[in-house]
Amino acid sequence: MKLSIPFVSYASLIKPDICKKIIDLGISKIEKNKKEGLDVKGTTLNDNHREKINLERNKVSDYYSSEDKTIENLRDMNVDLDKYFIRDSEVSWLDEKWIYDIFLPIISDANRKAGWGWSVDTAELFQFTVYHGDKNEGGFYGWHSDGSSDHIKAYKPALKISSDPLRFKSPKKNEKNKIILNSDGEPIPDMDTKDLPLKKNGKSLAPPFSQDKKKWGKVRKISMTVNLNNPQDYEGGNLKFDLGPHFKGDRFKVFTDMRSQGSIIIFPSFMYHCVTPVVSGTRYSLVLWLLGKPWQ
Repeated sequence: MKLSIPFVSYASLIKPDICKKIIDLGISKIEKNKKEGLDVKGTTLNDNHREKINLERNKVSDYYSSEDKTIENLRDMNVDLDKYFIRDSEVSWLDEKWIYDIFLPIISDANRKAGWGWSVDTAELFQFTVYHGDKNEGGFYGWHSDGSSDHIKAYKPALKISSDPLRFKSPKKNEKNKIILNSDGEPIPDMDTKDLPLKKNGKSLAPPFSQDKKKWGKVRKISMTVNLNNPQDYEGGNLKFDLGPHFKGDRFKVFTDMRSQGSIIIFPSFMYHCVTPVVSGTRYSLVLWLLGKPWQ
């Protein structure tokens, strides 16, 4: 899709005290999850992340960082995807209303200002992300897109039928492919179908399946990222876009001009982007995705 305006940015829009409040909240949830034995590592691609592969953070010759390679690059190389990790970060999920009240109007403004005018009606949870700095093995997020925005990648319905062991089924559908509801208006699990896949840790559904009815049949259309801390607190960790081979000007945009605390960048979820390695300090960010029906 060719766009006249591929992203919208707002420099230093969110005040430092609000940024700190979000950081404190995100860190507290990460620490709470750690104490409860929950995984806080950000995952993608094959569920691999650096800490899962190598708890001591030493170099392991049998595993490789994806660095600047996209998932498609790795597949074209005909390599074992399970030997690569594309992300190294810690995350927690935020759902506080006051945070939505701050950012949803800004995203709506960007959707209008860019001339996209895309129909979105659902917001996911906020993802608070921590990238720890290290000269040789700093936190990063390799080249990826947040979603393909087509019907194939739309969230698909899942109904939990058991917690121990964890099991999910697709809902029953009629001859018109419509979900069948019971007398209470709730979907009925189709017990004649195979169980839906779980992530490798066996603790949650594998994408693109979701229990959240508001997501069913929808795709990520608009992404937002916010720099939460002072750029003097860390080195590296720049957001980088691939604007495509036919973009007039530099194909790769590095947002060094948007490193200031409270700066926001809003862009289409199908756009490829990455976060370069943090070589020192710690970078904190906040991410949100807005969903809508696939384009028709």
